[in-house]
Amino acid sequence: MPTGIVLAAHGSRHPGAMAALAAFGARLSRELPDTQVEIARTVGRKHGGRHDFGGARRVADVLAALAGQGLRRVVVQSLHVVPGEEYHEMLSGLGRSLEGHDAGLTVSVGAPLLASLADVGRVAEAVLANLPAARRPGEAVVVMGHGAPPPGAGFYDALAEALGQRDPLAHFGTMPREKGAPCPDIGRIRDRLVRDGLGAAWLLPFFTVAGAHACCDLAGDGPASWRAVLEAAGIRCTSLLSGLIEQPAMTAIWREHLDAALARLP
Repeated sequence: MPTGIVLAAHGSRHPGAMAALAAFGARLSRELPDTQVEIARTVGRKHGGRHDFGGARRVADVLAALAGQGLRRVVVQSLHVVPGEEYHEMLSGLGRSLEGHDAGLTVSVGAPLLASLADVGRVAEAVLANLPAARRPGEAVVVMGHGAPPPGAGFYDALAEALGQRDPLAHFGTMPREKGAPCPDIGRIRDRLVRDGLGAAWLLPFFTVAGAHACCDLAGDGPASWRAVLEAAGIRCTSLLSGLIEQPAMTAIWREHLDAALARLP
């Protein structure tokens, strides 16, 4: 029997976003021929289960299907960015799911992208290395993350510090926790860029896939988008809209976490 690998991600309704997840899954299938790779969604409670992200099933349903096929060794690899609310909801759901299976099923969980201080340093380096050669001296970098309650928030704070240490013109912020609420982070970043006399900025999403948050909240045409806020202050913006799952330096970290989870299986 092969080993099951469940790639657990929030997902997206935005065109092309789920295709990036599928491409990563196909790559793993080629690299790990003795595995069966599936994609599952981990939409949290606040979304009410009303979104069908590319037809992806819930983690519990995928796990049950793999067990029904006779698989006894499964890795659930988190494709979350930090161990935030949705990641911990996933862990709780796994615990409930396993109560209904026989003891022969073993599940190992792979960590999110940022799971240690070493991950933070590598990710900071990867963010800056992924910038195009067209970036000129004096142009800022503005990175948007989703935001999370503790302990996930601590990883975002550590990444913001690591980016600033490596490049003083690199700024990291997160979206507001409440939908439609003002975003203090982009206001703070805007004021810093204006104070420093910077007239141009590269905008980067820090999400697994480049879905609606990247295309609308970061780079959209609405007056509250980060691009609109900066351009209203006279800062010319260039958006780089690729998800982290499309960047080899990022997927290398997820792959290491997957390999560690595979190694923990009996």
